[in-house]
Amino acid sequence: MKQTARILPKVYLVGSSEISNSGDCMVYLVDCKSELALIDAGVSSDINKISNNIKRLGLKPQNISTLFATHCHIDHVGGAASFRENYGCKTIAHELDGNAIEQADRGLTGAFVYHQDLIPCKIDVRLSGSDGKIRVGDKTFRWLHTPGHTPGSISILLNTSSGNILFAQDVHGPFMPEFNSKISDWVKSVKKLVKLDFDILAEGHLGIYRPKDRAVEYINSCLTRYGYR
Repeated sequence: MKQTARILPKVYLVGSSEISNSGDCMVYLVDCKSELALIDAGVSSDINKISNNIKRLGLKPQNISTLFATHCHIDHVGGAASFRENYGCKTIAHELDGNAIEQADRGLTGAFVYHQDLIPCKIDVRLSGSDGKIRVGDKTFRWLHTPGHTPGSISILLNTSSGNILFAQDVHGPFMPEFNSKISDWVKSVKKLVKLDFDILAEGHLGIYRPKDRAVEYINSCLTRYGYR
C-alpha cells in the first residue's frame, strides 16, 4: 500500500516501506477513543513521517499512550525511543526481547543488517508468560507469546464490532542464529495463530490478508516454504 489506509473502523496503517521510511515494517495505529495505541514504530529515530501520517487521519500523535513492540528488531522498534520521548507513551514488549531493546544489542535487534544504530528504549511494561490482556482507552488488546522469529515475539488480537484483526508481525521469518531464532518454536506459534478467531491478518511486511481463509492460506504457504507442511 502506497498511502495510509483504514483497515477497519478505528484501525489504520500509518507506516511502511512505501509510506514512511524505506526500512519500515508495517506500522499500525488503533484509535481507542480517548487514547491511541501504536503497534510497532518503524526503523528510524526520525518519526516525523509516521507522525504526519497520523495527523492526516485527523488524529493527534500526542494521544499515543501505548506502544506495543511486537519484537526487538530495529525495523519495528527504531522509532520507539523517539515516540516515548516525544509523546510520553508507555512501551510494552515481552521480557524475552526487552533487554535487547533497552541495551540496543546490534545482533539481536538486527541493527547490523540495516547498518545503523538503535537508540536504546526503556520498556515500561515487560510481558511475561504466554498470553494476557491490556486495556487501552475503550479497547482490549489480547497479546500472545509467539516465539520463533525472536524469543520474545508477540502477536496481538483485537476484537471489534466490525471484525477481529490479528497483528502477527513477521510471520514469514526470517530465522537467523544472530536473532536467537528457533524455527521449531515458530511452527508451534503459527499453528496456534490459525486456531484463533480472526477475520484479518495484519502482517509485518507482506501485507494485509482478509478474510481468514486467505490469511490461513498465506500462513500455510510460509510453513510449506520452510518444509513444515
